[in-house]
Amino acid sequence: MIALILHNLLAYSEQIAILIAIAALLSAILKLTASARLHGLQLLLAACVALPFLQPWRIPAAKSAVTVTTTVLSNLTPSTTAPDQWQPSMLQVIAAVLAAGILVRLTLLGLGMVRLRRYIDRARLIPSAFRIEKERIGVWPDILASDELRGPVTFGLFRPAILIPSRWITSETVAYHELIHVQRRDWAFTVVEEFIRALLWFHPGVWWLIGQIQLAREEVVDRKVVQLMQSRERYLDTLLAIAEAKAGLDLAPAPLFLKKRHLRQRVAALLKEVNMSRVRIRSSLAGFAAVLAVASWMATRSFPLEAAPQVRDAPGVTVHVDESKLLHRAAVRYPVAAMQKGIQGTVVVEATLDQNGEVTDAQVLSGPQELRNAALESILKWHYDKDSGIPAKVQIAIDFALPAGEPKSPASTPFASTAITRIEMGPMSEALRNKVAAQLQLQIGDQISSSDIANLNTRLSAIDEHLRAGAKPSRDGNGVMLAIGLSDGPVYTSAEPAVSPIRIRVGGNVQAVNLINKVTPTYPPDAKQARVQGTVRFTATIGKDGHILNLDLVSGHPLLVPAAQEAVQQWVYKPTLLNGNPVEVITQIDVNFTLSQ
Repeated sequence: MIALILHNLLAYSEQIAILIAIAALLSAILKLTASARLHGLQLLLAACVALPFLQPWRIPAAKSAVTVTTTVLSNLTPSTTAPDQWQPSMLQVIAAVLAAGILVRLTLLGLGMVRLRRYIDRARLIPSAFRIEKERIGVWPDILASDELRGPVTFGLFRPAILIPSRWITSETVAYHELIHVQRRDWAFTVVEEFIRALLWFHPGVWWLIGQIQLAREEVVDRKVVQLMQSRERYLDTLLAIAEAKAGLDLAPAPLFLKKRHLRQRVAALLKEVNMSRVRIRSSLAGFAAVLAVASWMATRSFPLEAAPQVRDAPGVTVHVDESKLLHRAAVRYPVAAMQKGIQGTVVVEATLDQNGEVTDAQVLSGPQELRNAALESILKWHYDKDSGIPAKVQIAIDFALPAGEPKSPASTPFASTAITRIEMGPMSEALRNKVAAQLQLQIGDQISSSDIANLNTRLSAIDEHLRAGAKPSRDGNGVMLAIGLSDGPVYTSAEPAVSPIRIRVGGNVQAVNLINKVTPTYPPDAKQARVQGTVRFTATIGKDGHILNLDLVSGHPLLVPAAQEAVQQWVYKPTLLNGNPVEVITQIDVNFTLSQ
């Protein structure tokens, strides 16, 4: 879960970076007025915040495979190891740093609020201050004089107030500047901006963007004050005087009269007149918004956000489990035979987990016999988060309740609504396979009917007219296998019998106990002479009778592989039973070759 969150946070940061970079370039090219630039940058900030909610999230298929290792040692002296101690992973450290940064920034905002309240409590209310200016602007905030502040501060939304140092209480320039902030309700925008900055404190582009928004806002207010006073020189004198008084105390989220880093840009903006017609301003903003929309589309397609794999259980199935402690789980199907018989109830299963959080064994504690296999088949493919403090054994309850309506009989309708137990794709190119996967929208455990197959064939035909999909029911009537392929390849129909052996993956320790005939590999002389040692790893498929059906080499030195393969192929295990029935097993086998010292 942490990995998915950080992956999405990185993708989201890249999306924001693209938008901000393009907006900065456009702003420099268009040379917008302060007011137009402010609206454009505020639109950009709103787009950045809305991106996760407006874009489609990519939903990967739910993973159901579980990889477990069976280790066999050859010529290796056993050694004792200390018990494992929990150590945070790099991803956990990164997540903790990000969360701590957000907490610190929010704490600073809270402290700013508390500090403002203290200044207010110690300030003097002056009802008669700025009466003429208030009437001219049309706002009536409280005016408070403070001997502790070096620069004026405006804050409050429903009951605004202006805190002014005592030496500036008669300044017309300061009065107009702060009253215009009140009129524009800039305090509310500033609070929102600082909150966004706190959440995205790690992104330098967000800091730049919010700084530019606040600068543009001050330039807009500066220009309005100059128009009211009809004197640019007097306003500049006040700016420089406040700067000389070092009125740069940060009281975020309250907008200050002057931030030192903005002084040069504000003075330059006042000295340089930038006039644009309304038509040009509107056309520039429209172009800015259009480019921003295109950039947003490109950014979200280039760096898509990824949702957690969606597990869709069969209708009527309710799984009682803490999903936050699961890395992934398989969907639970409702056996058609049980539905036809009207069987429902709750199956309670006790699952055994290995050190990686994977389910290595499961035992049904209670529940209807006809529903037990469906619960076990799903739970044996689950994978818990080992860092979530999950115990070695967990109990899981799965409710099976008959959905509304009687289930249709497979005999009367060849593609009656039932669950998919297997999906196969015939030979096709990788590019075509990816396109098919994007249109599939189905996964193991989903209910499927004849209309679903017809709709799927319609979508496949739009990709390639030779593609077609079909399904075949399983022999026990507990589901269907969905097959997709080209018209010249094998695609099953409802009339064909099902051949779909049940395979499960078994934990290393459990499978090692079942080994009844082990042939020890002989150390190859060439490898000894060359001082070659190491591990040969196989993925093994063990048949229902316990014999090795297939060995796929994963890794290993070429001088060691033949000896390991020849020995492992002769191994025999006790048959693995699932509710009394033998099943095929997939596991991992490691053969270690170690030279004596």
